[in-house]
Amino acid sequence: MERLRNAKDVAVRQGPAATLEALYRAEYTGMVRLAFTLIGNNAEAEEVVQESFVDISFRLDDPDTPVRQPGAYLRTIVVGRCRSLIRRRRLMRERPPAPPDDLTPSAESLWDVLHTLPEHQRIAVVLKYYGGYRASEIARITEQPSATVRSHLRRALAAMRKELTP
Repeated sequence: MERLRNAKDVAVRQGPAATLEALYRAEYTGMVRLAFTLIGNNAEAEEVVQESFVDISFRLDDPDTPVRQPGAYLRTIVVGRCRSLIRRRRLMRERPPAPPDDLTPSAESLWDVLHTLPEHQRIAVVLKYYGGYRASEIARITEQPSATVRSHLRRALAAMRKELTP
């Protein structure tokens, strides 16, 4: 392992916590970049990497299964989590959640169209029209500029009108 050559030395001298800290300093940015490249969303990439560090921390504490190359093992965990996320996304697209049982036919068609929207547009529409939030509040919730939220809403409504208009 190139970036963390002394991981074994650190683990022997200072223990697993020092190894994890050295690994974090050496690999965090590169792992987030890798995850972002695979899944295309920075917030999810950071979450995947953080969860991967939690996973590897348990392995570093376990003396029965030593981790010989922490960087390579971390990379394997990150890629595996990204692949799982990509599979979940694909399943959600292929099999969207079933509508509630008590929907009227027009509400059911609205439900179907809503689930064809890209995720960021769907979130904005649901927060605006179901949650009753203003664009500025949605921007704060989703950590996006207000103009971006308004753009998502405008595009989502245009797409929904196009699908729902006979």
